[in-house]
Amino acid sequence: MQDSKHHLVRVIHFLHAQGWAPATSSNYSFRQPGETNFYISESGIDKGEFTADHFLYVNADGQPASQSSPPGGTERGRPSAETALHCSIYKIFPDVHCVLHTHTVFNTILSQHFLPQKALILANYEILKGFSGIKTHQVFVEMPIFDNTQDIPALAKEVEMYAQNHELRAFLLAGHGMYTWGSTIAEAKRHVEVLEFLLECEYRKLLLTK
Repeated sequence: MQDSKHHLVRVIHFLHAQGWAPATSSNYSFRQPGETNFYISESGIDKGEFTADHFLYVNADGQPASQSSPPGGTERGRPSAETALHCSIYKIFPDVHCVLHTHTVFNTILSQHFLPQKALILANYEILKGFSGIKTHQVFVEMPIFDNTQDIPALAKEVEMYAQNHELRAFLLAGHGMYTWGSTIAEAKRHVEVLEFLLECEYRKLLLTK
């Protein structure tokens, strides 16, 4: 567990260094194989200063678990306000063990620009093979875009309903940011890097059409 905490802390610092977690934005979580409880980032912490002590332990419903302050935890903090989204992702995907949320210039702009279409399609890019399970560039990944409501439980239900009828690898919140995940911390990080690269490509393609 401590190794996983420190691994995710290194990833959080990497994301912050890329400018993908400005101010105290973004949230992250992981769970151990075979568990439904998970660790989630404490709210309001500068991600450049985030440490293993800033993870909080919650149950599958996002409530403080019976060991709400295990060794290396903290009693003072509160979980991210978007904990319910992490709960839904873990509910939808039993094999997922890490969820990462970024706030970047490109995912923020494009999530607003493509909101009328309710989705952004990423197609025929070689780097899509960076997603687990994708073996060819001749494929597309659809990223749904949800309204940036402050009703997080309702938004979580909307994500769950979408996943019932669509393949879901990531999603955008309009004017807010991106969520993606993986079966391991390393896989989730790789998915973030793939998507942020492609979002920048999509943005630059829009500039070329002007």
